[in-house]
Formats: sequence, structure tokens, C-alpha cells
Amino acid sequence: MIKLKKIFIAGVAITAIFAGLFYLFPQRNNEDIKTENIIGQPIVSWQKTTITEAMNNSIITINSPRMIIYGNYNLESKVNEAIMQQIEYSKDWFISGVTTVAEEDKEANILDIDTEILLMTPRLISLAFTATQHFAGSKDKEPERMFLVFDLVNGALIKEGNELFRDDQSWRDAVKVMKKTILADYQGDPNCDLFFAPKHNGFAASCIGVDQSRGNKHLSLTGDISISVIQEFLAPSALVDIIQ
Repeated sequence: MIKLKKIFIAGVAITAIFAGLFYLFPQRNNEDIKTENIIGQPIVSWQKTTITEAMNNSIITINSPRMIIYGNYNLESKVNEAIMQQIEYSKDWFISGVTTVAEEDKEANILDIDTEILLMTPRLISLAFTATQHFAGSKDKEPERMFLVFDLVNGALIKEGNELFRDDQSWRDAVKVMKKTILADYQGDPNCDLFFAPKHNGFAASCIGVDQSRGNKHLSLTGDISISVIQEFLAPSALVDIIQ
């Protein structure tokens, strides 16, 4: 099961990631690129790419941003490496499933990865990645939402998430509150790991795992956490970014 400490996954060299991302899927089409300029922030270049692979009858659609930070190429590279590593992570999970079902069914295997910018300030970039999978001959699972937070001031990923809170105890308390909030209306016996990232006036969160009361059926819940629920736990610097 995915562990909490995997909320924010470190990147590797971006050129290697691009090669790894596409080497199993050589045919590309329907590529659409648009650029969004956020005043006072890095420029965001959006790229939508569809990749097909005939042998396993698979289609991957990726909507991903590329950050352009003028005057700081090193920081720009680090941010984009982290983004592509998260996409690579979702793609690898999909490929591992495709190999077990593709040859037995003529139906297409489909992966859609959509990216959303939750928060962008002079200090933080916070993103959500939603992966929707369909395997040939299988019942669809709920989409899974993962997150990435990058500290622009220190030039590094926020890997554990505790950097956003006053101290380790505040981080633990906030995790309990957020998980309880996400599961508040769920009927069953969930065993899931919490993932989260800051957004304007709160946090976006998901809980991914299984429902033990339903034969360990796949479980993926998403929701938003209001700032009022966790404000007391946040570090002052993070609070300023989130409520501005």
C-alpha cells in the first residue's frame, strides 16, 4: 500500500524522465499546447499529449504543465523534473496493469492523467494529479488523486508535508483531522492512506486504499479541507500563502 511519506515524490533528471515516459509508447498524436501567464508568478505552459501503443492496445492522455521561471533555470528544471516524475509514477502503475490484461481482450486500455494547479505564490507551487484508468476486461476503479508541493524559496520538494505545519505534533494532529474529514460520510471499513496539498483557503486531500468490509475493494476518496479545520496547526509562513 502507498505510504503517507510518498505524498511528495522526488524527481530525477528531466531528460531521462521524458525518455522513460515515452519509450514504451512511440506513437504520439493530438498534441495541444497553450500558455498561461500568471502575473507575478512563473509562466505556465500547458501541454496535452496523446500516446498510443498498438501492441497492447493502449492509450495514454497527459495534460501537464511546464513551469518557465526566467532568470533561474536551475529552479525551473527542479520544478519540471518533479512534475514529470509524478507523471512517470502514474504511468508505471498503469503499464504494470496493462501487461496482465491487454492480450486477453480487444478493448483498449486507457490512462488519463490530468494536472491542476492548486496554489501558486512566490513561495509555493502546489499541484494535483488525477489518474483515471481503464483496463480492458476489468471494472473501472475510482480515479486516484496525488499531489506535489514545491518550495520555490528553498528550491526543493516538500516531501513529508510537515514543513507546512508548526511542528511534527501539529502535522500529526492535522493528518488525523483531515483523514477524519475525508472519511466522515463514508459507510464501510476503510483502510487508506492520506495524501494532501495546500490550495487557496484550505487543503485538497485524498484517501487511497481498500474497503475491508467489501472484500478489500479499491477505495479512492477525494475532498477539500477548509482552512478553518486546520488553521491552528499550520506554520505562519504557510498560512500566509494559503489565505492570501
